[in-house]
Amino acid sequence: MDLKQIALFAWLPFLAADFGCLFGGFVAMRVQKRFGLSIIDSRRCAFTLGALLMLGMGFVGFAKSPYTAIALLSLGGFAHQTLSVTVITMSSDLFRKNEVATAAGMAGTLGNAGLLIFSLLIGGLVASIGYTPFFICLGLLDLAGAAVLWSLVRDRKVAVAEPELQTAPGVS
Repeated sequence: MDLKQIALFAWLPFLAADFGCLFGGFVAMRVQKRFGLSIIDSRRCAFTLGALLMLGMGFVGFAKSPYTAIALLSLGGFAHQTLSVTVITMSSDLFRKNEVATAAGMAGTLGNAGLLIFSLLIGGLVASIGYTPFFICLGLLDLAGAAVLWSLVRDRKVAVAEPELQTAPGVS
């Protein structure tokens, strides 16, 4: 592709990612209402759907046409944001209101630390083994994430109303 063609098509994966953000919340809501699942289970279903759609990323390295590659990258952006938005909003479902910011902040910190390590490794890996294994891994890692999500995350059972934060007299 020349520079003009890149300018014409490079924005599509980002637009697809925007739609994926909307789709993730929509799917979680529809699954919850349609099948009567808890909010956690409906978000896990939406995450899993996004992870399954991410399998398309595994084929980017095999694409012969740049247009096919862009379509697969767009599918990947859509899929990743579908699962990303559902897992990000889970913190408000899993933690008490005074814990949500801490949990979300820790998740962001650890996610960015992983991104730093991954970014440092990827240059050397791509130079030695190429892009195709990288795209295959992108397609498979979210499935591993879905397995972890279904294995480790449980619905929070609330038997009684949660106590409000206790504050000292005169402190609001």
